[in-house]
Amino acid sequence: MHRTRLSLDGLAMSPEKVAKLRRWILSLVTVNFDLDVGPKITSMYPPLGLTHAEAQNIAFSSFPDSAHFEEGSQTHSFRMRLRSHVDGEPRESDAPRPTTLDGFIYGFSCFTRTKDASSKRGYQQTSIVVLSHLAYPNLFYTLISKLAPSFMTHGGPMLEAACHNISNWSDPLPGTTSELGFLGTVLHVELPEAIETQQSMSAITPARLNETDLQILASICPSDLPMINHFEAVVSHLWSIWECVVLSEPMLIFSPSPAMSSAAVWWLRDLIRPIPLSGDFRPFFTIHDADHIALVNPRTPPSGLLIGVTNPFFERACKHWPNILSLGRALPQPALKNGSASPGIVVGPAPGWKSTHKRYTSRDHAVLKQLEQACRGSEPARRAASEAMRQHFTARTNALLVPLQRYLQTLIPTPSESRSNLSAAARLKPFQDAAFFASLKAHGSPLPFKSNTKQREFYERWLRTPAFGVWLARQEEVVQGVLQSMS
Repeated sequence: MHRTRLSLDGLAMSPEKVAKLRRWILSLVTVNFDLDVGPKITSMYPPLGLTHAEAQNIAFSSFPDSAHFEEGSQTHSFRMRLRSHVDGEPRESDAPRPTTLDGFIYGFSCFTRTKDASSKRGYQQTSIVVLSHLAYPNLFYTLISKLAPSFMTHGGPMLEAACHNISNWSDPLPGTTSELGFLGTVLHVELPEAIETQQSMSAITPARLNETDLQILASICPSDLPMINHFEAVVSHLWSIWECVVLSEPMLIFSPSPAMSSAAVWWLRDLIRPIPLSGDFRPFFTIHDADHIALVNPRTPPSGLLIGVTNPFFERACKHWPNILSLGRALPQPALKNGSASPGIVVGPAPGWKSTHKRYTSRDHAVLKQLEQACRGSEPARRAASEAMRQHFTARTNALLVPLQRYLQTLIPTPSESRSNLSAAARLKPFQDAAFFASLKAHGSPLPFKSNTKQREFYERWLRTPAFGVWLARQEEVVQGVLQSMS
C-alpha cells in the first residue's frame, strides 16, 4: 500500500519568505508516535533552534494524554514556556531561537489515528502542529482544521502550500480585518485592538461572505462544539467559576480529552476580558512539560493559574488545590458509585465542581433555566445557550469594572489642575482604597451581590489580586497618553 509522505523534508523558502511567514507562525511541525520513545518530532519547517527538552515538550503536548480516543482526528492547543537562556544546552538545530511576545509558544495540534496494517500496533498516529507566538486560538484552530485533513491525504506538498499562503498574508496589525487566502478559502480575520480586547461579531456581515469564505474573530475560543457541552455538569456553578477566574484563584480543569480541556481554558480566559489574566494558563498540560514540577507540587498553587489536564495523575497531585473543575456531562448515579464512566477505565474525577470558594454574587435564574433546558435540547438550542452564556458572563465582567472606572474618573486631573501643576498634567492621581470604597458605598455596583457586605468583601479581594495591579497600570497608561496628547 502506498503511504503518503508525511514530512516537510526538502521544502526551502527564501529568507524573505521565511521572515514574512514568521509574522504569523513560527513553524509547522509533524509529530509521529514511536513505539520505543513515544511522540517524536519528524519534521519542522522553518527550523527552530529548540533545545532537546523543548522539542520533547512540543512532541508530548501534541498528542492526547488520554485513553478515550480510538480512531479519527481531534484538535487541541497548548502553551509552552520558552527558555530565555539556553547557553551550553544541546539544541535540535543551529537555527535561530524563536521570538515570542510573552515568553510562550502557542501550539495548535490536530492529532489523527488511522488503521495501518504495517504498524506493530495496527494504526498510525500523527500530529500536525502550528507553532505561533500569537495567542489567536480561533484563527489557528481554523488553519489546522483545514490543513490537517489535506496533509494526511496529500502529504508534504500541502504543508508547503500552506507556508507559501501564509507568507503572502498582510501584516498582523491589531484592530484590523484582513482577507487571508488559505488552501482555497478566504479567511476574513478580525484581530483585536489588544490581547485584552473582548471581540464580538461586528466587522463582516454574512451577506459579504461566499461559500469558500470564513469569518474569524481571532482571539475568541473556537466553537466547533457548543461550549455548554463541556460545562453541562456544572451549569449551576458557572457563577462561582467565573468569580474564581476574575479573583485570580488557581484552578485545575480536568477533562476526558485535550480538545475539551483546551477549549474550556481558552473560553474561561476570554470571559474576563478586558481584565488581564495575570497568572499562567495552559490549555493542555502534561507531566512531560518542563514546568511540571514548578506548577504541580505540594505547595499552594500560584495565583491565577489555569491548567487543563487529562491524566488522572493530576487528581491526586492537585488534591490540595482550592478549585477543581471536571468537565463533561453529569454521570448517572451507578457510574458515580463505581468512580468511572465505564468498567475498568479510571477517568479521574467525575464531572463536577469541587471548590472552597463561597460565592459573592447571585445567579441569574433566567439564564440558568435556559442553560439547563438547552442541556436536554437540540444542537441549535445548545449553540444559542452557549452564546447566551458567553454574553452573560462577559457582561458581568464589564459590570464588575463599572465602580472602578467611575472612581478612576475622579482621579483624572482637571484642566485647571493641569495648568497649575505641569508635572501633574500627565499623571493620574493615586488610587486610594478608602476613597474607592466610599464611592462604592455611595453608588454601588451593577453586579447582583448577595448583600452589601458581600459586595465590599468581593472588591476587597479583587483589589488584592495581581490582575487588579496589571489592570490599574494599563488604565494609568491610557489616561497618561490622553493627557499628554492634550498638553
